[in-house]
Order: sequence, then structure tokens, then C-alpha cells
Amino acid sequence: MTKTVKGMLIFALVAFCASLTFPFVASALDNEAVFRGTVRVGRQVIPDVTVSIVDAAGTEVGSVVSGDDGKWAIPIPYVGEFTVQLMGPLPDGISIKEGASSEVVVVVEEVRTTSVGFQLQSEEQKTILEIPPTWERLLNRMVSGLKVGLLVALASIGLSLIFGVTGLVNFAHSEMVAFGAVIALVLESSMGLTGGLFPIAVFLAVVIGGFLGLFLEKGIFGPLRRKKMTNISLMVVSIGLAFLMRYLMLIYHGAEPETYESYKIQSGVSLGPIELPPKDYYIIAIAFITLVIVGILLQRTRLGTSMRAVSDNPALAESSGIDVNRTIMWVWIFGSALAGLGGIMIGLTQVVEWQMGEKILLLIFAAVTLGGLGTAYGAMVGGIAIGLASETSTFWLDNDLKFLIALAVLIVILLVRPQGILGVRERLG
Repeated sequence: MTKTVKGMLIFALVAFCASLTFPFVASALDNEAVFRGTVRVGRQVIPDVTVSIVDAAGTEVGSVVSGDDGKWAIPIPYVGEFTVQLMGPLPDGISIKEGASSEVVVVVEEVRTTSVGFQLQSEEQKTILEIPPTWERLLNRMVSGLKVGLLVALASIGLSLIFGVTGLVNFAHSEMVAFGAVIALVLESSMGLTGGLFPIAVFLAVVIGGFLGLFLEKGIFGPLRRKKMTNISLMVVSIGLAFLMRYLMLIYHGAEPETYESYKIQSGVSLGPIELPPKDYYIIAIAFITLVIVGILLQRTRLGTSMRAVSDNPALAESSGIDVNRTIMWVWIFGSALAGLGGIMIGLTQVVEWQMGEKILLLIFAAVTLGGLGTAYGAMVGGIAIGLASETSTFWLDNDLKFLIALAVLIVILLVRPQGILGVRERLG
């Protein structure tokens, strides 16, 4: 049996396992579309608020009162255009945001669950809009881009390290990032690790992420690599694994986006001309310190030396007394743990959902390619460049075009330097 045939058989097995999840997904969706949401202002839920849905003809399809947790759900028996109306009553001091509407139009084209939200504000959130000078707004965009870039870099390092020592392009890496965010959310809610205890949930999620990398190496990719399977076949396996992990997270996490309980809507804190929520300062600091520690570990430790040696020449490294398989195992553990930490940090800036990995996959690969395949430092530089280009571009262009600008920068740089910014002889820095 040829290696290609073996690879296709393994991919078929992975795909089959993924297909087993589809009945569970279908049963959860049933035969009706469902509109659901939570009436809230920040973290404050609002009960006893009536939500009504009418179709394009003005016929009421359903009406419900939000529960004690602010949640509501209305099934839709047929496809079409519907208007979701917030009927009220709202508590004193709570109102629709200026410029927003109490009605949301949604078009249903398939049977699925759709989240619907309304833009509400409290009296404390009403502030006078002051437009800062142009240079201040540009500076804040650049700082926001630095934050995004550091997070992309943090999520990308593992992919670059694994490619450097094994030659594998791991398409499941973005799902490993999402895995860390989901695990932290589950630990926080199930163990009550909120507020000051949330760092414990972060630590445990990172450790579990490391064990995930160990499992993938020892249970899947290591045995396949020892069977002399080509990197192309292993890449196909990683694609199947990505789909499997994605739908497993859909089953056990659900389709509705969530936020960490420890996260709260925060007012901006000024640091000179820079104004960011307090959590963003911590995210930037944690990501930066982590990247510095990674650089030190790669340069000043025996494991880092082993990684560089295996990346440059595995046969020579093994003849020099380096345990190649052990080094690869630690690269998987190290890379997966960093991916989990990156996922948690990304989850703090937005929402945690089962499609997180799919949404950031392109950015991760862009960062690794831009910085130089196989170099951890390249992933850092590439991630920061992608983040700065995407966020800073929103100062002049529409927000929907920011990733297009980032990819345009990627193309231009690769035309000038095909090997990437730091694509030099040493892959791992």
C-alpha cells in the first residue's frame, strides 16, 4: 500500500469520526429555526422584557418574556424575513442607545439558531462625545494594532515551531487556539474561578493545552511520522482533525457566543494620549512578557538549542546526541500551550465561540508566512506587522477592509522578500 493511499485512508477515518458529530448537531437544531438572545446592559441582565417577532406580512410569529437570566428564545417555523421587536418595558435608567433601534430585521434562509441583540445603555454610560485630535486617534489605532499583533504572534509561534522541527503545516493549530479559550471558559463557569481566581482558570487551560499537544504528537502525528508518511499526507490529516475539533467544540460548548464571567464592560483609562480599557493594558503586558520569555528560552536553554539543531539538520542533531523525538514532543507541548494562552487572550478581547479557530486561521498563517516559515521570531514580527497594518488602516478605510489591507501588505512584502522578513538560515531564531 502506497503512502498516498495510507494518507487518504487515515483522512477518511478522521472525516468519518467528524461525520459522527453531525447527528448530534442536527438533533440540537431540530426542524425549526430559533431566534435567541439575552436582554442586558454590559453584564447586567434585564428580566421581564417582552420580545416579539413578526414576519414580512406583519403577522406575529411569536412573543416571549425574558427570564430571570435575561435570556429569551422564539422558534421560527418557516424561512423568510422577520423583524425582532423589543417591546419593553425597560427599567428606569435603561434605554435604547442613541442612533440604534428597538427593531432588528433578520432574514432566515436555513434552519439554524440565530443570536439577536439590542443596543441598550444605562444612564451611567451616557457620555459627551469629544473627538480627540487626529494624531491621538491615529496613535490609539496603532496601539490597538500592537495589541492585535501581539495576540496573533502569541497564537502563531506554536505553528512556526512545529513546522520548523517537523515540516508539518498544521491546519488544526487554529482549533488548538480556540480550544484554550473554550477550556478556560468551561473551567471558569464550572469551578467558579471568577474575578481574582480567573488566573487559575487561565493557568489550568494552558496546562491542558500543553497536554493536548502531547496527545496529538504521541497519539496521532508521531506514529504517522514513524510510518514514513509524507508531510502532504500529514497536512491532510491535520485538516480532518481541525474539522473534528471544531464540531466537538460546537457540541460541548454550543453555538451561542459567550464571554468570560470575569470580563466586564470597562471604561477607558487614559495613559497620556492613549485610552484603552484596563484589561487591554494587561493583555498587552502579558503577551509582550510571554514573547520575551519565549525568546530567552529559545536562545538560552538546552531545549532551545535542541530545537534549532533539529530544525537545521535532524540527522546531524541525532548523531550529536540530541533526542530528536523528545525534542519534537516538547515542541508540540510548548507550541500547543502557547496557542491555548493566545486563545484565552483573544477571547478576552471579543467573544468565545466554536468558530474562533476558523476566523483567525488566515491571520495565523499570514503572520507565519510573512515572518518566515519555521522561525519563532518571524512569527512574532509577522504577527505584529499584520496587527499594525489591519488596525491602523481603519483610520482611513472602512473597518470591513482591515484584513484585506493586512493581506495586501503580506503580498507586497513577499514579492520583495519571498522567504519572509526573518526567513534566514536558522529557522528558530
